[in-house]
Amino acid sequence: MAATQTQTEQRPKTVRASKSVSFWSSTSPSKTATGTATPPESLHDEILPHKHGGARTNAGFTGLALEFNKQLAYAKPTDEKGIEIPSAQRVFRARDPNKQYLPGQPRIRFGEFKYNVDGEEGTLTGYLKRWHLTPDLDDLLPFMRYVFVQTPAYEHINTLHHHAAHGRKIIVDEEPGLHLVWYYEQIFMKPIPKYFYSKAFWDWVKEYDKKLEKACVGFMRTYYYIIGFEIDFHEACEKRLIPKKDDGEFPTYEEWCLFMVPFSVVGDDFVNRRYHYGELRLTRINRTAMFFRFKLAYFHLLPQWGAYLSHILAPLITAFAVCSVILNSMQVTLAAIEVANETDHVIPDPVGWRRFMNVSLYFPVIVILSIALVIGAALMGMFAMGLKDLFKGNSVREKKKAGYANVGRKSHGIIW
Repeated sequence: MAATQTQTEQRPKTVRASKSVSFWSSTSPSKTATGTATPPESLHDEILPHKHGGARTNAGFTGLALEFNKQLAYAKPTDEKGIEIPSAQRVFRARDPNKQYLPGQPRIRFGEFKYNVDGEEGTLTGYLKRWHLTPDLDDLLPFMRYVFVQTPAYEHINTLHHHAAHGRKIIVDEEPGLHLVWYYEQIFMKPIPKYFYSKAFWDWVKEYDKKLEKACVGFMRTYYYIIGFEIDFHEACEKRLIPKKDDGEFPTYEEWCLFMVPFSVVGDDFVNRRYHYGELRLTRINRTAMFFRFKLAYFHLLPQWGAYLSHILAPLITAFAVCSVILNSMQVTLAAIEVANETDHVIPDPVGWRRFMNVSLYFPVIVILSIALVIGAALMGMFAMGLKDLFKGNSVREKKKAGYANVGRKSHGIIW
């Protein structure tokens, strides 16, 4: 024991310098007075001091510090005597044989389910990939450095209570591609699923799919910054952003802080591209999708075509209003020049005014052509939208007749 203490004392303090409280134990993993396990020491070696202060975190996710949900198991099957079969592979399942489904989502069951009408998305792996991976957003983010620069820092996240200072409303949405995406007075947040409380889930996903693990770990890391104070924790519980434990109660704030420590030290090398960033501005993502992917939007808040066109045309109408003021000013100036010529009034700098008259001849023509071009583009756009809806409707009917599953399901507004 003395040797262990000596080694611990000699080890440099490498935890986050900006935090006054450390949740790491100075001894080997053990049980605390409350019966909860303390985190392993191994992450100490991964958290290195940064030359500019704070800590440089580039550690991978090593497992939960606390487990709030024990409904799942990832172990080898047992024989009739309850002994594990050594030659068998580990199986991911629920401990209760009567509740063979994902905690918090009874629609997703383990094994074959004859009533599954959701196709691939109704399976365990299909569901997890659909609701945790962000392929469309990952594909767009590299281009955001060229158009409307976005801060590439995962710490770029406001605490939950601070959004009220910006006048933003928190909208809880399960769509992973909208997590921490904001649009003027609103910001979307994806709630934490209940199965993220399970150690068995993290053991399984680590072996099953590294890409999925990176997405899940990156998502959880955002909550280290979303919930920075106890007021954020209680607000998150009220909005159901945090799930309850097995006993039906929310964890305490102290338990939550300890639970989040392993996620807080994870570096960018161990999360997917989306979570290299914090909060994202929807208007910039939409423009990036328009310029680089030739899509009308990444996510459209305006479900009606008319409302969408009005939103697009509003800046153009403003520009034409400015042009109208300029044309009226030109008209007044030209009228004044004509009066001066009729009254033999001497006009200063006649060469300059001749240039102005030449500009006045061509500028209205340019404005007229621009208006015609915009009106033509709007009419063509409406025609193309109508054709698109017509062909899509016919395609859905044909696929339904052919027996395809999940035909015509809403895209939740993501790139269309």
